[in-house]
Amino acid sequence: MSLAAIRDVVLEESSTTLQLHAALNRYTQLGTEVTGIAPDPSFDGWAADIFLKQGVAINPQAAAHCVKDYQRSVVFIRGVHAAIEVIRHRFPNEVIRILYAGSGPYATLLLPLLDKYAPAELDICLLDVHQHSLDGVQALTSYFGLDAHGLQFVCADASCYQHDTNLHLIITETMQKSLEQEPQFAVTANLATQLCSDGIFLPEKIEVTLALTGLEQASVISLGAVLTLSAASAPSLRKSATCNESSSIFELPPVRLQVPALVGAHGLEAALFTRIQVFRNYWLQAYDAEITLPQRCHDISSVQSGDVIHVTYQLGSYPRFSCVVDTLLA
Repeated sequence: MSLAAIRDVVLEESSTTLQLHAALNRYTQLGTEVTGIAPDPSFDGWAADIFLKQGVAINPQAAAHCVKDYQRSVVFIRGVHAAIEVIRHRFPNEVIRILYAGSGPYATLLLPLLDKYAPAELDICLLDVHQHSLDGVQALTSYFGLDAHGLQFVCADASCYQHDTNLHLIITETMQKSLEQEPQFAVTANLATQLCSDGIFLPEKIEVTLALTGLEQASVISLGAVLTLSAASAPSLRKSATCNESSSIFELPPVRLQVPALVGAHGLEAALFTRIQVFRNYWLQAYDAEITLPQRCHDISSVQSGDVIHVTYQLGSYPRFSCVVDTLLA
């Protein structure tokens, strides 16, 4: 299966699940053969991860494994393609400047799309903090005959990187579920200000909500949003962060949510739910992907009706939500 065939299967809205999986498996196989970097979840020992000031940059093998999160890959690739088409319409006489931050070794969200466009149409910069990943992308670019596109490969931390000109399109997917561990918030806050007017930032929106849930997906009681991250909101949110005197950790202002009067609330657990608007109608809802699976709030052992939960998003080397319960006694 050629790169064009892989792309066409992924972009075709009527493709079956089996067809989509086969196409992405073929892309993974080619990526492994060409780059020498095989997908590996790498959950043990933080192997080859880089600890940044604003989050953990997962290692190239773990980044390659993201292709195996099939729905995530499909929705992002389709969203990126749709965004490029919109940008070309908005700027018909300009070379489209694209930054893909956190490309990993396969640049999965963009590379399969490139042969749809003439090299002169796009000016692309691939950014990753792992040089090994960039070496892999460069090898894939040559293998697929895309050298004429003149991609730039930059090894840098996206949470503090400054591009030399404003960009039409920025793509970054550097996140785990509930925005924990990886630097998606910091990367978004830094890069959002580098968009040109009418530019597009992907994903467009990430929503994290706090909910009470049981063992079944059906029993979910939403308490409210704890963070909505977008290119528009991220810079001002970052400015609102203050240092917690007791922990010395910078954190966003707390969100206060109250548990409603519920029968059997003691049998429910507090969890963070994530959903992602990649672009327009391309969404990843809860449970659609590894990055939208619920994340249990380990700070909270139990809740009861009337409890007030204070939720803060902590920044720094390991971003995460912190939840504290005020129990209201009858």
